[in-house]
Amino acid sequence: MKRRHAGLLLAIIASAASATAAPVSYATQIQPILQRQCAACHQPQARQSDLSVANFSDFAKGGRKGPAFVAGKPGESLVVKYLTGAQAPRMPLGGQLNDDQIELFRAWIAEGAKDDSASTTSAAPAPPSVYRAAPLVTAFAFSPDGKYAAVSGYREILLVSLADGKLAARLPGAAMRLHSLSFTPDGATLAAVGGDPAQSGEVQVWDVPARKLRHRITASTDTLFGGSISPDGKLLACGAADKSIRLYDLATGKELRKMDHHEDWVFQTTFGVDSRRLVTVGRDRAAKLIDVESGRFVENVNLLRDALTAVTRHPKRDWVAIGGADRIPYLYKLDRPRAMRIADDSTLIRKFERQDGPITALAISPDGTRLAVGAEAGDVRIYDLEAGDARARCSGHQGGIFALQFTPDSAQLATGGFDGTLRLYDMSGKLARSIVAVPLEVAAK
Repeated sequence: MKRRHAGLLLAIIASAASATAAPVSYATQIQPILQRQCAACHQPQARQSDLSVANFSDFAKGGRKGPAFVAGKPGESLVVKYLTGAQAPRMPLGGQLNDDQIELFRAWIAEGAKDDSASTTSAAPAPPSVYRAAPLVTAFAFSPDGKYAAVSGYREILLVSLADGKLAARLPGAAMRLHSLSFTPDGATLAAVGGDPAQSGEVQVWDVPARKLRHRITASTDTLFGGSISPDGKLLACGAADKSIRLYDLATGKELRKMDHHEDWVFQTTFGVDSRRLVTVGRDRAAKLIDVESGRFVENVNLLRDALTAVTRHPKRDWVAIGGADRIPYLYKLDRPRAMRIADDSTLIRKFERQDGPITALAISPDGTRLAVGAEAGDVRIYDLEAGDARARCSGHQGGIFALQFTPDSAQLATGGFDGTLRLYDMSGKLARSIVAVPLEVAAK
């Protein structure tokens, strides 16, 4: 009798524990397994059996054999059958999941197979409470009113007051590394682009006054690069390690278009003055001109020379400066003066002097008079954009430069890179001030 009561009590406890257990999360439990174990064979560029697991909609759609799962019915779901070996061949090939992982899939499907990837901001890793060394400045941007600098940190954005150089806010995200930060022209929205290398790409869209994450979008199985916001403030473009260019609606966070015009990684993007054209540069050596409305490739702006890593546009003209592995910055116009010919470089306005290392960052001042060039080694150089003459060298960096931007009034140039310091120089190349975006604490001995 006692044994029967004890057994009943254990059953009640187990049932209660099951009833209060948190539901399985697609974004934080299922998707990471898919990315680690399945994405190598089932991604947009290599859809074995026509299946991609790059995002929830692709996974739900399934492949050649039908939908991957039936919500509420794990026993009828193809993914469970393949993971358990009930349907051959057992997946993933050469690295099957353990029983606990398979049970996660069963439980998630039984609970309705819900997509919570758009509502996982609270599940994002907490930012480090202590920095013992300045984090690499892989990206930064000035607010249009010149009051703040948004600076990349470890899985967060550091919002710094330029009045006193102090940290004003921390905006935590999930991406390990941010490769670009951009404000809308009104300063109300901040877009961040980055990800976890070889795992996922991420777009973050922030409401700046509210310090609130409006959209978090997981976009691919590898990191994203070179985000840029259209001059009308409506669109975000970025490149990717999967060779694609992606276009988003900033208001809704919806991906409007994925374009595959490049043959290698796409590192940076910039819109034309009227927001109707887009220029993208990548490791395939091309600066590609794209019609935004249709997504149609128009032509290569440049004569192909070497891999390109940076592009920036003149604030008032459809001129773009590009640079990369050959160490030479080039200034091009987007409108060709004559019909394109073989090996045509008729859109070239001028080329500048060779830098000390491969070019990693470019910036044109808001007044359109100066070009700044940063590289993997050496000083940052400032040029007269119209004449091409060198005007200043900005020294003192310890390591490569990853990002450049002029202040909104064009009076100073800010640089950021490997040593974690944001430096502001006047137009003579004199260092005006240095900022480390986050307070540093010394490790206890």
